[in-house]
Amino acid sequence: MLDVALIDGKRRKERDLRDFVSLFRKRIWLVLTIVVLATSATALYCLSQPSIYEASATLRLDAKEFVYMEDSRGTVLRAYNNYDYQNTQVRLLSNPQLVRQVILALDLEHNPAFVRSLEPADALSLLRKALRRRPAPAPPSTVERSTTAPAETNVNELSANRVRQLEPYVGKLIAGLTVQPQERTNLVTVSMTHTDPELASEIVDTLTKTFVSNSDNYESRGSQQASETLALQIADLQTKIKKAEDARLDYLKSHHLPFEKGDGRNLTADRLGKLSSQLLDAENDRKNLEASYEAAKSATDLSGIPQLRESEEIQAMQKSIHELEQKRAALIAIYTPEWPAVKQVDAQIRQLRADILRSEQQALNSLKAKFDAAVDRESKLRQAYYREQGAADKQTEDAVALSNLDQQIETDRRVYNMLFQRQTEMQINALDKSNHVGIVTPPIAPTEPIGPPRLNRIAIVFIVSLVVGLGLALLLDQFDNKLNSVESVAHYTSLPTLALIPRGSKGNRLALRQKLIPVFAKKQPQNALALTNDVRSPAAEAYRHLRASLLSAAAGKSPRTILVTSGSPLEGKTTTAINTAMAFAQSGSRVLLVDCDLRRPQIHNHFNVSNSEGLTNYLSGERDLDSLVLTHHECPNLKLITAGPTSANPADFLGSAEMRVLLEALGQRFDQIIIDSSPASSFADASIISTLVDGVILVVHCERSSRRVVKRVKERLQAIGADIYGVVLNHVDLASDEYYSGYYTTYE
Repeated sequence: MLDVALIDGKRRKERDLRDFVSLFRKRIWLVLTIVVLATSATALYCLSQPSIYEASATLRLDAKEFVYMEDSRGTVLRAYNNYDYQNTQVRLLSNPQLVRQVILALDLEHNPAFVRSLEPADALSLLRKALRRRPAPAPPSTVERSTTAPAETNVNELSANRVRQLEPYVGKLIAGLTVQPQERTNLVTVSMTHTDPELASEIVDTLTKTFVSNSDNYESRGSQQASETLALQIADLQTKIKKAEDARLDYLKSHHLPFEKGDGRNLTADRLGKLSSQLLDAENDRKNLEASYEAAKSATDLSGIPQLRESEEIQAMQKSIHELEQKRAALIAIYTPEWPAVKQVDAQIRQLRADILRSEQQALNSLKAKFDAAVDRESKLRQAYYREQGAADKQTEDAVALSNLDQQIETDRRVYNMLFQRQTEMQINALDKSNHVGIVTPPIAPTEPIGPPRLNRIAIVFIVSLVVGLGLALLLDQFDNKLNSVESVAHYTSLPTLALIPRGSKGNRLALRQKLIPVFAKKQPQNALALTNDVRSPAAEAYRHLRASLLSAAAGKSPRTILVTSGSPLEGKTTTAINTAMAFAQSGSRVLLVDCDLRRPQIHNHFNVSNSEGLTNYLSGERDLDSLVLTHHECPNLKLITAGPTSANPADFLGSAEMRVLLEALGQRFDQIIIDSSPASSFADASIISTLVDGVILVVHCERSSRRVVKRVKERLQAIGADIYGVVLNHVDLASDEYYSGYYTTYE
């Protein structure tokens, strides 16, 4: 299966290639015309263009040393990239300002060779120039300046109007200028293309020299200006730092801030710390005394108060009371309470207890006094602390402002150090006076042109025009609604092609000669029989091929009655009918040719016979059939019946019963009956006759028949049951078909 698919694919490609070649051969004059016109016009235009010369010079752009600067903390301050330097110089070589210097230095706006190059050179402009009746006035920029006008030496001092006046020359010079760095080197090639080799060399020489001079001046001027600027900036920074430091010192004095940081140098902070500690101690003492006083005040027995409990006086009185109570107990055991000794002891006990009570009250009052003193001390310390804290807060605010002053001074010092380092570096670099830009190879006037690429342009236009011609041929083929090939017949009508009838007896070459030199060409016979007089001609062979196709068209039997018709007039149906009948007769068959084209009969003209009697006479009632059948003396097997006098309604004649009877009678006497009828698309005659015959032949003219018309005729005939054998493709260009061309041309 794979091999079959590959074979089918190969055949399809070959068929597509043949179709393309056939299309090319068919439209060869269109393609050749486009190619010849386009290529010739391009060749004339290219040959009319002047030769272009290129002058070149080589510059050396030595890159500056790579500088990589860092501060003490590793921060990159400045870096120089050699690659950026070289790219900058390359860009400057085509800078418009430099180009203006060259134009003014060489006075190019008054150079005839350069001014001519400003004129447009395209084909449309040249055509306009050729058609122009009077010369156009010279552009304003080409008018000679007054001899009293001052010479322009400084391009930076040009006015805006003068710059606009030079723009055409700047654009032209930049268009021809090429700046190309050489890979892996510090060399740059500067090239200029122009029709004048001397002028091109002079422009390159002036441009390179001016560029080198400008680079030297720029570097020296830039270094000097930078050095002066750095010196001024350094001096300004020194003054600024000195003023900032003086302002910082005054600030410290006016705000009573310590000049240096460290322990013991900030008295406000130290006092605030001490007051804070004292305030905390006082607060704790007050809280303790307050707790003791509140406990003593609320207690029922003051003896439990720690202060009273620890008093030696009270302890001594309590001891005395204890001893007196023991003594009384001993006396009571002997005496009564009224005993004087007992009463004396009781009095002593009461006195001691009163003394203890009085001592307790005094202790409570003392405790309250201590508590009040602690509260007063805490309040005074708190007030002193708040006053010192306000002073400390003010000092903190002053310290923040002082920090900002310190930061600004530090920033200025850093900038000062960086500028001082840069100044030192520039002073060191100033010792190296070597130039970084120089001319390595000066330009010389070229002797050989480099352009324009005439052959390349002509070749490109040739290829493009060939492609356009082929594309136009394909486009015309897509819009062509003619049936001009076997493939198109099969595709649009689904009918087989019975034969291909060539254009003329000598093929396309004779037809072409008849078109080109009709005066001297041999006059061709207008009789259709002349096509088959030469049995070895392509036309005779084509009709023999048609005969063979018809004999094999009807399976199992040979067709007897054959209708020859076409979709439109002048497609060759009558000629096909005559030569088909002649081909059958030459093979020995008894053939009858009937002219059923009752509207425009032509068969009698080709056979040089009278048309006074014919088919219409028989259909009108005359029954003498033998008198209507005529004999062609050059071919006895061929008989014919002319159309006869024209009738008012040919369709009624052809659709009558007499016509059917006539065909049946003739079918018994002849082997083949070839019938010529009117065009099937215009009249119903062919449709009527198609129902009475064995089969129909559709004649299609390659250059006239419309696909839609042929398809409509085919559908109409098939709708009424006609058997269409196929299509005869008439007026075929044999050269467009490889098979038929090779086959038929052997007979010429």
